[in-house]
Order: sequence, then C-alpha cells, then structure tokens
Amino acid sequence: MKSILITGANSQIGSFLARQYEAEGRDLLLLYHKHDHRIAGLKSPRFSVDLRELDALQKLLSELSSETHCLIHCSAIRSEDARPLSDTDPLQFKRVFDENFYPAYNVLRAVLPQMLAQRFGRVVLFSSEVTRSGLAKGSAYAAAKAAIANLAKSAALECASANVLINSIAPAPVDTALEDDFSGGYLAFRKAYFARHIAHAASQQLVSIAEIKQVSDLLISEELRSLCGEEIFLSGGKL
Repeated sequence: MKSILITGANSQIGSFLARQYEAEGRDLLLLYHKHDHRIAGLKSPRFSVDLRELDALQKLLSELSSETHCLIHCSAIRSEDARPLSDTDPLQFKRVFDENFYPAYNVLRAVLPQMLAQRFGRVVLFSSEVTRSGLAKGSAYAAAKAAIANLAKSAALECASANVLINSIAPAPVDTALEDDFSGGYLAFRKAYFARHIAHAASQQLVSIAEIKQVSDLLISEELRSLCGEEIFLSGGKL
C-alpha cells in the first residue's frame, strides 16, 4: 500500500484525512507548522516544518529517507483581510498570496524529483471554487488558489508520462467548526460567505470533509492513468 504525505495535517481537513487514513492502515507522514493538537493522538510520525522554507523541507524529507508515493497538500492560510481590493494593504495582500502559493510550489519541488525517479506519484492540491467565481473581499486568497490550480495543471503536463498524476480539488465552503479557527470580524465574514453558498447551491448544504476524502481516495488511486491536470469542483450545484 502506497505511503501518503499530508501537509497542513493539523488543519480541520488535514487532521480528518490523517485520522481516516491511519485507521485504514495507511503509511502516513504528517507535516504541520506550529500546532499539532488535532493529530496529537495519532501513531503516524509527524514533524513541524515551515513550508515557506524550501531548504528546510528538502532537508527534513532527505533525513527521513522514506519514499513519498502520494501527497495531499492541505496547508493554507485564510484570506483574513476581508477588504475590497481597492482598500487592501499591499503587504498583507502579498503575505496572503505568498503564504498560500509558495508552500504548494515548495512541496511539489521537494517531492516531484523522487516521484519521477520512482515513476509513480499521486498529488492532490487544494484550490477552491473561488478560482472560477472570484471572492469579494478576498482577492489575494482567490488569486493564490487560481495560481495553485494552474500550477497543478502545468506540472501535470510535465509529469503524467512518468505515472505521476497531479490534480486539485476545488471545494465550496466546507462544513468545519469556524469558531475553532476564526474570531471577530473575520468570523462574521466567513459565516456570511457560508450562508450565501447554502442559499445559492442546489444541494443547500456545505461540502462535507467526508466527501473530500472520497475524492482524495480516487485521486491517489494506483489504478488511475488518465485523470490528471484536473480541477475537480465540489460546489453543490451552485446556481
């Protein structure tokens, strides 16, 4: 059974996937940044690393000397400014963009050489439904997610012939405990965004993390050969 590297493993999505895959007996490597409380009870090895630092990430993976067959990159930071583009702080915009996009680039740069050498790899990145709808008062986040989606599509063209398949999942708002991660004005912004989704989605529901795992299961399957370079939208039939 192929091993899985999960980044952002302490996030609500990452920790759910980690718990589920560990229960299934998968060989996991869990990466987190500062906090690990959601994965503290798991037996799988976990390591703190700043994904913004390519050298540190490459050093960690080389020291572990373990093969990475599948990557599920869950690491992200929130849009947080909740301001229209005309009123954004340029430094804050850059931080939100950079800290979403460059960890995705860095983790691909770190694992793809090995995957190409072993002629097998499955990569799941997370974009967002905002890559096709935009996000009012969240332009930096939306731009970074669009960049990640196209990073996946571009790398997929380069790697598919070596049986390294790269795709992204683009969910609408995911049913998570907002109060666990957000507060104040940004929490209100997120709640309003979630309410708009429910009002306009045919499903009238948020996306479940269990549904995200079902898609991840498909995308890391050893049996795939032609599903690559896709951005798979889970939008509940948004009207």
